[in-house]
Amino acid sequence: MNEERIQATEQLRRDLEVLTATVEHPNGLCMVTASPKGEIRALHLHPALLQQGAQAVGEVVTETVRLATNAAVQTSFNKMALALGDGIAIDVESIAGDSPFRSTWNPVVPPKPAAGDAPPERRPRTPIVDDPDEDAFFENPFGRR
Repeated sequence: MNEERIQATEQLRRDLEVLTATVEHPNGLCMVTASPKGEIRALHLHPALLQQGAQAVGEVVTETVRLATNAAVQTSFNKMALALGDGIAIDVESIAGDSPFRSTWNPVVPPKPAAGDAPPERRPRTPIVDDPDEDAFFENPFGRR
């Protein structure tokens, strides 16, 4: 059993050394391949991005590198959980910090309407009034006397 665990740990270490993730920026103008350590292994820029100026290029590249690194880190957490079990993965997260998916997860919360767009106030329902004639109908539904 210990020998299997040692082999699994060694295989995990080898897998994590070469692990990368490739992410395309949402605007489609930049693609980055990065390691979990943040090493940039490949960078592809669309010519249209270069025409937007140095600041735009820097912002898009930085954001894409962050997204690719987060994807690689998340993949490494997933591989670790598969190889070593969820218990150890949770222990590692408690030391290293949350995985990117967990730290950026936000439940979908509908936006609050602006004051001018607020829905109209709901009026209370009209109370049901007892109708004395209603009973008479049900006693003789066909109107026969």
